[in-house]
Amino acid sequence: MPKKITTLLILFAFSFLGVAGCSREEGKNESVQGEKITIAVTPWPASAALYIAQEKGYFREEGLDPTLTSYISGHLALDAVLSGKADLGAAADTPIARAAVDGKPLAVLATLSEIDQGILIIARKDKGISVPDDLRGKKIGLVAGSAAEFFLHIYLTTSLINPKHARISDLAPDKVVDALLDGEVDGVVTWAPHTLVLREKLGGKAVIFHDPNIYTLTWNAFATQDFVKSHPERTKKFLRALVRANRFIAEQPVQARGICAKNIGTDSSLLEKEWQDYRFIAALDQSLILNLEDQARWMVKREASHPRRPPNFMDFIHSDALKAVQPEAVSIVGR
Repeated sequence: MPKKITTLLILFAFSFLGVAGCSREEGKNESVQGEKITIAVTPWPASAALYIAQEKGYFREEGLDPTLTSYISGHLALDAVLSGKADLGAAADTPIARAAVDGKPLAVLATLSEIDQGILIIARKDKGISVPDDLRGKKIGLVAGSAAEFFLHIYLTTSLINPKHARISDLAPDKVVDALLDGEVDGVVTWAPHTLVLREKLGGKAVIFHDPNIYTLTWNAFATQDFVKSHPERTKKFLRALVRANRFIAEQPVQARGICAKNIGTDSSLLEKEWQDYRFIAALDQSLILNLEDQARWMVKREASHPRRPPNFMDFIHSDALKAVQPEAVSIVGR
């Protein structure tokens, strides 16, 4: 065979092997990258499992390529999912109940955490507030549509105060702290890390109200109903990563708290004071249905000028994915 032809054949062989090698490498990289998902996350301790699953690589090991997008409150994260800006998110029970009452196509996947003191009323003593009854007629700031709104209602009611006797000021989530520190309001109803900052800055000037026996806040993962129908395996991978994150929280609480503190922008030592109030789980429990039903009745009653019936929350619970990942975690009757 002529030398020139031999040389060309050798070059062609190397070229073919190079292309095949590149193709294999590209396929390998695609496999490592996984399926892209966008998660709407709120920077507070209840989101710990999401941050840990991201930082410890659990999402990627399950075959997902996640982008965590921050929203300052859960109801904004919920809006992001419903509007298509994110695939999955987490929020408290109140905005979820609101979405169901409004007939939004929401699917709750799991409760990620339960918090005994998830919402606090923090007021200023120099505004003449020292006992619950002093809240009458005072200006109280909160984020409308959040769990703070429902908590204030039941706290005032069980304190024998007509909620109508409190002057409610609707605040943007990022204005809650300054509104109380600057004296724009007499008290606020809010959550961590706002509560951590206010406790530190106000010190002895603050009075804190809470009753753990009247309300346990839940932080719940959700997607749209279309997403869970179209991406059942992706949904399972998401939950499987969170189950692994919860295991890490139980086994390495100090390291877990540090990861969470870094992601929410607070000091781990400050977070330590409230960490014991959080129970990190991945579950669907009957108590969630009862909680959502209570809130829906409150919402419907408050809007009596637009009569409607509370929804059937079983239509807004997607249990198949969690049952496939951790069957014992589902204890809702009929599921």
